[in-house]
Amino acid sequence: MIHVKLVGGAKKSFLTDNISVDDANISIKELLDLLLELKPDTTPELDIHNILVAVNGIDSSAMDGGSTIIQKNDHVSIIPLIHGGNN
Repeated sequence: MIHVKLVGGAKKSFLTDNISVDDANISIKELLDLLLELKPDTTPELDIHNILVAVNGIDSSAMDGGSTIIQKNDHVSIIPLIHGGNN
């Protein structure tokens, strides 16, 4: 299972701040494609071109970017470039 934490506007796209995905050994790109399939049609779009993705606290751009493989029990954070502030 992969644990996904959604921050800022990403939470609004999924109406939650955490999602668990049963898949493992998938790339970040595959995970994003899966998440977009799970996103409710009535929520704001998730702009996957303007997000930071961290795997176990490490920015994926310092790894293999969208090709980074996510393993079982990894923690993935999806952070829109515009984020923060109070609830």
